[in-house]
Amino acid sequence: MKHKLTAVSLFCFTILYLIGGWELKLGTLRKPGPGLFPRRVGIGLLVSTGIYLWQALTKEAESKPTPEPARPWIVALLAGAILVYPLLLYYLNFILATFAVVYFMLIVLRFKGPLWDLVIALGLVIISFLVFAIGLGVSLSVGPIEEILFQLRG
Repeated sequence: MKHKLTAVSLFCFTILYLIGGWELKLGTLRKPGPGLFPRRVGIGLLVSTGIYLWQALTKEAESKPTPEPARPWIVALLAGAILVYPLLLYYLNFILATFAVVYFMLIVLRFKGPLWDLVIALGLVIISFLVFAIGLGVSLSVGPIEEILFQLRG
């Protein structure tokens, strides 16, 4: 039942998204308008959520083992980390603040173990910085570590 409700909700959201994007001017491939990307994403979402909805409605419910009980303290810790992130971002700048929050969240979720969580958090932060700050030119809070990475770029 949960999968069916999720599938119907996603399909309805997709319909609303597609309607919102349909009103924008499409443009051409050489000179795309503001509606080109939303319309393509909406059509892709419509296809994928339609398939998911069809699978959810036609597939028989499988009996699964009982999931472990919810732990509200995990949700509270994750929400706290998200709320503290802007403050850390102000004092520690992008790389250190993002690394601290991502590593903390992975530890709280008991993802792969402390060492793997460290490697994953570090890789995620470096890739995020390279993609957003260097690749896309997004203005992030910059400190000494970020300056070193900008200088390595040339």
